[in-house]
Amino acid sequence: MKLFLIIAFTFISAATLAQHKATFSSQNYVGLLEGEQGSKFQLQTINGIKYKTWFTGLGTGIDWYYRRSIPAFLSLNKDFLIKGNRNFFIATDVGANFPWLVDKNSYAIDKAIPGLYWGAGLGYKVGIGKLNDAILLQLGYSYKHVAEKTKPVYYYAMPLIVESQQDMTNRFDYYLRRLSIKIGWNF
Repeated sequence: MKLFLIIAFTFISAATLAQHKATFSSQNYVGLLEGEQGSKFQLQTINGIKYKTWFTGLGTGIDWYYRRSIPAFLSLNKDFLIKGNRNFFIATDVGANFPWLVDKNSYAIDKAIPGLYWGAGLGYKVGIGKLNDAILLQLGYSYKHVAEKTKPVYYYAMPLIVESQQDMTNRFDYYLRRLSIKIGWNF
């Protein structure tokens, strides 16, 4: 599936570049995530191709919500209600979320498991200076799945007691839904 998406993205990009109307574009955001687990920050960068009112690119970032992770995703935006150098846009992201553990033994985490990441939002773009430079404001909703396998804490303290039991791991799945507000720079 991943290979198919990469090949499709490459062919679509090559076809639009052949028409000499597509341009490179980069969107860089800092944002606040708010959900059941509290408030945390996020950073994102999305780099891709802008063609007329469409933008598609590959994105990544750092997501500090509940468990720190690195989302890697495909992004698609569509501009509408264009008035001079200002317009609204709809943004969608879909991809994978990779956990980022500093010290896996601090939580007795044996294995962190990647999960799904997606987001959608409504944004407003205000052009500044050159045609592609703009300030971006976006309000959205996002989801990330985090899973981890853990061993009981006493497993590390007294391994002789647990030797007779082969599988002493627990799996925890976190389905995190949150609102996001982001501000960014487009060039």
